[in-house]
This record gives sequence, C-alpha cells and structure tokens, in this order.
Amino acid sequence: MRMYRPVAVAFSAICVAGCSAAVASAAGPATVTVRVEGSTETKLPATQVTTTTEPVVEDGIPADSCSGTSAIGALQLATNGDWSGPWDASFSQYEIYSIEGEEHAFGSGYFWDLWVDHKASEVGACEAEPESGQEVLFYPCSETATECPGPLGIEAPATADVGEAVDVTVKQYNAQGEPSPAAGASIEGGGVATTTESQGHATLKLTDSGTVTLKVSGAAGGPPAVRTETTVCVHNGNDGTCGTQAQAGSSTSTTSTVGTTAGIPYKGEYALVPKPTSVIDGHTYKRDQAPRVLSGSILAHTTVTSVSLTLRREYRGHCYAFDGVSARFVSSRCGTGKPFKVSSDGAFSYLLPGPLRPGRYVLDIAATDAAGNYTTLARGTSRIVFYVR
Repeated sequence: MRMYRPVAVAFSAICVAGCSAAVASAAGPATVTVRVEGSTETKLPATQVTTTTEPVVEDGIPADSCSGTSAIGALQLATNGDWSGPWDASFSQYEIYSIEGEEHAFGSGYFWDLWVDHKASEVGACEAEPESGQEVLFYPCSETATECPGPLGIEAPATADVGEAVDVTVKQYNAQGEPSPAAGASIEGGGVATTTESQGHATLKLTDSGTVTLKVSGAAGGPPAVRTETTVCVHNGNDGTCGTQAQAGSSTSTTSTVGTTAGIPYKGEYALVPKPTSVIDGHTYKRDQAPRVLSGSILAHTTVTSVSLTLRREYRGHCYAFDGVSARFVSSRCGTGKPFKVSSDGAFSYLLPGPLRPGRYVLDIAATDAAGNYTTLARGTSRIVFYVR
C-alpha cells in the first residue's frame, strides 16, 4: 500500500500498523528521470534531473518539509514546482493533488500513484529515495481499483540507421517490478505505427533521421496499462550524428550535423553510446541461462580510451557489488559499487568467474574518449537492469 494515497480509514489502519518501518532515510543527490502520465495524455515526458539536499516546502511552512533527494524532490525539479497538495501531519508528508495542471484530489475518484524503477513504491513520495539511473513515475489510479495498472516498458536501441530493421520489445511490470510480455501493445512514432506480437516483440523501420520518440500504449481491449515512450537517435549512415564518425568528403559534414569545426573533436550528448551485446535490459534469465560474459562496444566519434563496468546485485533485501580485484561479489551499501576497467578501446568483453546467482542486477557501462567525453547514465544503454531467477 502506498502511503501517499489519500488517507481513507482502512488505509490509515494498515499504515499505522505496518508502514513505519518502511520509511527511508534521506540519501545523497541522484540523477533520475521523472515522468508524469495523465488520464489521457503525457503530462511530463521523461525528464532527467539531479536531486539536491534543498528541502521541499510546498505550503511555505518550514516544518512541512520533505527531503530534496526524495521522489517529491525530483518531482519539484522536473515540473519546476508545478504540483500542489496539502501537508498531512499524520504521516509527515504531502498529499499530491495536482501535477502539471491535472488534478486528482482526495475523493475525486483517482489518486496519484508512484512507481520507482518500474516497481510500485511502498512508501510515499516524501520518503521514497530513488537511486541514480532510476525512473520516477506518477500516474492517476482509481480509488476503487483493487490494484493499480502496471506501467509499460520498451526496450529499443539507442541509435539506428535510416531504413534499418529495428527490433523492439514491450513489457508490462507488476507491482513487484516483474516484467511480462505486452502482447498487442501499440507503438507509434517517426511515421511508424505497429503492434507487438504475443511475446511483446515488434520490428519497425524509421525513415527520417533525427531524434524519434516512440510512444507505447496498451493493447486495445486488453488489461489496463500505463503508457511509456523512448527516443531513438536515427542517423543516415556515417553522417556524424548519433555517435557515428562522418566520412571525409561526405555530403553531410561534421560541422553541419553536430555543430563542430572540422578537425576539432566532437563533444556532445551522443559522443559516446554503449551498445551491450550479451545482456538485455529488463530481461529475466533462468539461472542456467544467465550471461557469463559481459560484452559490447562503444559508438564514438573519436578514439575510446577506457571502458569500465560496475555490476551490482540485490537479493532478498541484501546488496552486493562485484569486486574486480578479487573477482567476486562482496557485501556493499545498496546502490553503490566500484567500477573495474575492462578495455582500453571501443570493444569490451569480461568473463565472470562463475554463474550469476538469483537476484536483481544492475550493470553500468562507463567509457571515456580522447576528446574528454564521458558516457551519460541512461537506462537501456549505459545502465542495464536484468534479473536471474
């Protein structure tokens, strides 16, 4: 039960008995993505923010404050404060009534539900402390619903060539963060409209270069689902965009496409794009089929100088991180891990010493190049989340 839901009598009884232990202590600032889905439209597209330690005081009363590193702190930054709701002294947090102009106050029939990293939050937005790379999602849920609908998630490449066949996968998450194939899901964007097959897969071709947003919604007549979206950087061959290197004498120069001067190394958003090949984001592996090799490549404009990996495991409330020196998992504080270098060029491959045990895994891929660029933490490219059962 989520504590930020408007407090009904039955809900109050449950929370008083069992929610106090779930309250999280304030963590440090984190770079997260915030998205708000309204009843009929996306109110706030995926927006990346870095939380701060500045308290959130919506009503102007200093005592009524939430940590700036909380989910409500992330919402405050992403919406520029465009949300409102009264302070609930019983639970020491704000009840969120309105976000980006869409209102769902207590007794209206809906409330704002909160999910963090594709999992229903068990605490309120004032207590939830998202980690770097996670998504914070708010959307309206019916007050009479037995269970709020799960959000959709799409797996798609970060980059694609014009006309290239692009394979995408759509999944729907349950409250525990477990994914299942989303059959019949609708995918639209870049002049493309298609639906997924029974296992949630679809193949599409994007015909226009540039940044394309793929919007995903649930199957018509199917179970309720929360919309999602992702972006794909579409390049036209080696045109100097999306991490490709423009060829000398080509009709599209580096200057015209990425705004750099010939001979000056490119620095920008897509300067370094990881492409993992051995692990699929959001995938659940059987233990005997879990990957032993962590491999992939880095798309870059110039020479890649270093690739490091960080691998973390969470299982039954305990957290571990892979230590590259001892080549084994060691106990660690949740959300932390020590990077270990695996390559000095654009290709990497690392053989794990043994099979992965059950749990939730987070693989971060960090790379640098000769121009001083660093990879940006982004789900599906430089951050891969997968599961072993």
